[in-house]
Amino acid sequence: MKKQSNLTLKVHQQIIELMLNYEIVPGQRLVFIDLAKQLNVSRTPVNNALSILAQQGYLDFVPNQGYSVHKLTRKEAENHYAIREILEVGFVGQAIRNMTDKKLQIFKKRKTDYEKAITGHVTRKLFILDTEFHAGILEMVDNDILSAQYRDICQKIFLRFRTEDLRLNRIKEIEREHHEIFEAICLKDVEHAKELLKLHHKSSQKNLFPIIFPSEQ
Repeated sequence: MKKQSNLTLKVHQQIIELMLNYEIVPGQRLVFIDLAKQLNVSRTPVNNALSILAQQGYLDFVPNQGYSVHKLTRKEAENHYAIREILEVGFVGQAIRNMTDKKLQIFKKRKTDYEKAITGHVTRKLFILDTEFHAGILEMVDNDILSAQYRDICQKIFLRFRTEDLRLNRIKEIEREHHEIFEAICLKDVEHAKELLKLHHKSSQKNLFPIIFPSEQ
């Protein structure tokens, strides 16, 4: 039973990675037999994983039709952004109070990893590293559930669009904004960190929504 459970979790993560890499796209219908062949597993863990993903909001299930990748609506995206901001702004003070030299070094590495990944074009890796930078703030709170929920929210937004549509100038802006947030946290300036995070989320939403929902602009 435990082996089957572990296999289901493994398949669950593999399917999410397929979505993150845009090998499975929003609106696409999933055939669990094909997925089983692709992942080289039996149908049972795939079916179990799809059921879990549907419960988590990654997939939609229609009786007699099966599963398809959920296509995030504008309202859902706005709600996700609101929760992201509430989590970061609400907990950055506690993160700063809990901060140690070791935690700060880990957080600094997250910032540096993003900067090193910047090239002449936008990649999906940058968005994963961006999520890790922000999750790094919440990880300093020492609440695994909190940081896991934050990553889940980011993934659901991230899965909705093709990264190559984002202009490179915005990536450089993100790098600068990350640096400013990092400096405020280093200085333990809670109020300034909160203000920078609010501005960062506002800029992110302003730049991403025209890409995610072009027909609604």
